[in-house]
Amino acid sequence: MASNAVTAPPRRPEWVDNIGGQLLSVVLAMAVALLVGSAIIIGYGESPITVYSTILRFAFQDANGFGYVLQIATPLIFSALAVAVCFKGGLFNIGVEGQYLVGMLTASWAALNLTFLPGSMLMWGVLLFAMLGGMAWGMIPAILKVKTGAHEVVTTIMLNGIAVNLLGWALNGPLKYRQEGGQVAARTPNFVENALVPDLGHLFGIRESVHLSWLLPIGLVAAVVVWFVIRRMRVGYEARVVGSTPGAARAGGISVGSVQIKLFALSGALAGLIGMQQLLADKGYLPVNFVSQLGFTGIAVAFLGQNNAGGIVFSSILWGILSRGETALQLETNVPREFVIILQGILILSVMIIYQIARRRLARRRIQAAAAVQLEAEET
Repeated sequence: MASNAVTAPPRRPEWVDNIGGQLLSVVLAMAVALLVGSAIIIGYGESPITVYSTILRFAFQDANGFGYVLQIATPLIFSALAVAVCFKGGLFNIGVEGQYLVGMLTASWAALNLTFLPGSMLMWGVLLFAMLGGMAWGMIPAILKVKTGAHEVVTTIMLNGIAVNLLGWALNGPLKYRQEGGQVAARTPNFVENALVPDLGHLFGIRESVHLSWLLPIGLVAAVVVWFVIRRMRVGYEARVVGSTPGAARAGGISVGSVQIKLFALSGALAGLIGMQQLLADKGYLPVNFVSQLGFTGIAVAFLGQNNAGGIVFSSILWGILSRGETALQLETNVPREFVIILQGILILSVMIIYQIARRRLARRRIQAAAAVQLEAEET
């Protein structure tokens, strides 16, 4: 029987379309960012090719350069994963910053007080306490949201400020370093050797001062775990339903509050590991001038990676390359270091815009395919 029905386009697995759309978005966004960045570079009287090649050379000229990139990327992997976990459930955990500061506090306490643990058990105990500290701080806004309806953005912002002051109090109080002779310093005492995370870089010829540690493979394992939880476990399915259509989730018997608490618990546990690069691989103690803002940077990296575990790993490394490029610009060009911040912002905006366009085109393609299949079924 002759028919003028539109033939359905070939069907591809959904994951192929999703990954393809994300990769295409990142590639196009990088092209847009580089073009806009080139215009800015020309305005400073520099050659875009020279500036970009300088950034890449600092990142890839030798093992040490790339080691610095991976060292920068390590805490960002944990930070972006912590943000992405809540995003999947429609939650905006802007409190990752405070959660990782509390994780540093509880980890420092463990490193100083659990020294009776033998060998590497102390290190794992410290990491566990870091996760528990971040998880406990993350549960506060979760419970407030579920029990009182308080918005997580407001409560987490407030808790970030409390966490900063709590850590400052600890460094000037119970964790203060009391040296011989009565002198004190606003930092913790040095941790014992077996509380620290071993160096990884020497296996690849990277000098020890780079501080590339085994936290990097732990971060990669965390990315795999997050992917498995979100894509293969029931809580992940429920989180995606809650994040997209909360009303349908409730109608389907899903406990929205329970899912939100679980997501905040996992997010807080991941956030607790953010500061371990500085604490257990770099310093070996908790300084008063600890690195901050890693939680907020994780939001940007999560957006850049489209809240996908694999995309987050790639985006963290890309962020590390650009951050390493700040030093290159200062040493070898007349372009200010702020150019890297501008480039990062353009990149994030481009990814978001292009990915949304790609998603809409994909949605239309699926609707057309479904309509064509239905017509064929009716005609047969």
